[in-house]
Amino acid sequence: MLTDGHVHSPFCPHGTDSPMEDYVKKAVSLGLEAITFTEHAPLPAGFTDPVPEKDSAMRAEDVPAYLAEGRRLAQQYKGQIDVRTGFEVDYIEGFEKETEAFLSANKGAVPHSVLSVHFLKLEDGYFCLDYSADLFEAKAEEFGAEALYRSYERTLRLAAGRPFGSLTPPVIGHVNLIHKFRKRVPADDPIDWEAVLRLAKTHGRTLDYNFAGLNKADYGEAYPDADILKAARLYSIPLQTGSDAHHPDDVGRYFAGDDELGKL
Repeated sequence: MLTDGHVHSPFCPHGTDSPMEDYVKKAVSLGLEAITFTEHAPLPAGFTDPVPEKDSAMRAEDVPAYLAEGRRLAQQYKGQIDVRTGFEVDYIEGFEKETEAFLSANKGAVPHSVLSVHFLKLEDGYFCLDYSADLFEAKAEEFGAEALYRSYERTLRLAAGRPFGSLTPPVIGHVNLIHKFRKRVPADDPIDWEAVLRLAKTHGRTLDYNFAGLNKADYGEAYPDADILKAARLYSIPLQTGSDAHHPDDVGRYFAGDDELGKL
């Protein structure tokens, strides 16, 4: 099935105001069979968003409207495209109970959700690893790039199992997001990627085959990169294509539309 399994919406505070229906229309125009909205789930109670704009995730009060719009679109476009609605949930070390409570309250969205690592628990607090190259470089100078990679590996291993049991989102989001600024901040990668992949395989997880990385100046590849992708295929780990679209024009980018259809 040709699907875009990682799509955001106007409920994302760092996205656009384009309605969810515009994303669906773009998917239909590309011939996609399914589109899955995976808006950034509200951050857990007690967790302070570490990015300057405090705009990493949707507001908790917007969740009912978001899910309702997803249901409306699923009904309206039934027979044309399968519209699914889930969340991109953050695995945040130390906030597992709060995250599990959110997943339990939204069980119907869990099968369509993605579990990602954006926040690292460091000695001086939580750090958003993909916010900007400048901040990543500064943090690498402070702690050492290898220490950031090690912290990412620790957190990713926690997320790659079944940390929330049956409530664990099936898809691991952009598994090597730590590489986003690697051209700007070169480092010897100490992560045992095969061990991470074996863990994902053991627990029946799927990898987000996320094409947004192709647009990142300091990275320029899909997530996972070619080496990790090769290993994932050797382990027969399922892949789910995703654009990580934050605007309708980005739906299906680099893997769907025109002569791109059927490349995968």
